[in-house]
Amino acid sequence: MIVGFIGFGEVSSTLSNILSKNGVKTVTVVKGRSNKTQELAIKSNVQILDSYETLIKGSDIIISANSPFNAFKVAEKYADFIDDNIYIDLNNVSPDTTIKIANLFEKEQAIIEEDSKHKFFSKNIEKDLRNSFVDGAIIGKVSNNPPLILLSGSKAEDLAILNNYGLNVMVVSKIPGDVSTLKTLRSIYTKGVSALLMETVEIAKSFDLESQLFEILSMTEGEKFESKAKSRISNSYKNSKRKSEEIEEILNFLRNRFPNKKFIMTNASNKKFHSIKK
Repeated sequence: MIVGFIGFGEVSSTLSNILSKNGVKTVTVVKGRSNKTQELAIKSNVQILDSYETLIKGSDIIISANSPFNAFKVAEKYADFIDDNIYIDLNNVSPDTTIKIANLFEKEQAIIEEDSKHKFFSKNIEKDLRNSFVDGAIIGKVSNNPPLILLSGSKAEDLAILNNYGLNVMVVSKIPGDVSTLKTLRSIYTKGVSALLMETVEIAKSFDLESQLFEILSMTEGEKFESKAKSRISNSYKNSKRKSEEIEEILNFLRNRFPNKKFIMTNASNKKFHSIKK
């Protein structure tokens, strides 16, 4: 089995190392990429190729993990090179963008049935509408051992084999977009919790009751709550700009789908992240 990576940042290098250790050949292209990307590739066991066309034609599975901004452009550029292999998009894009990407890979393939010697039993030519695109998302940290990867798409079940090579793959459905929708819903919840947690602790600090707050919350939320909460808060402040941009994208998606609904909590979370001084 050969797995090719388009983009070779933290996600791709982590997955590539796991697969390589379990006997899978991994390939990528670093021509024109940043020094950091090239260093990651050199430190990994991944084989470096000259072109993405070569990568796609020679790989059984292609994983796109570059950036949400480039996800559609990359898929559009290379969709025509996909044949019997599978293209997984692991970028953090909206469900609407996911569907647009999936449509790029929609190809009809004729299935020719053998003619019976009796015309009465002969079958018409049918069309195989299986799409080579698979919607994917890493849930939680990619550094988890192993990271949990959700997949949806008509060929998603074919990828369950990756569980034999060190990954933790869960097939959600055969419908592209289901996974990106689930990740969007999860993001609404986790960012909302983070925004509320930040504000609660900020108020507790103003009363000089931060340690006492964590003590009483830990009674109901669990003994590891304080360390996890502080890690969540630190990450939220550090990445507030990116998180605010992600919530904006989520809100745009929700408003397009449900124009008559008010998303009070999600808007409040967005305001909280947007208010943090960069």
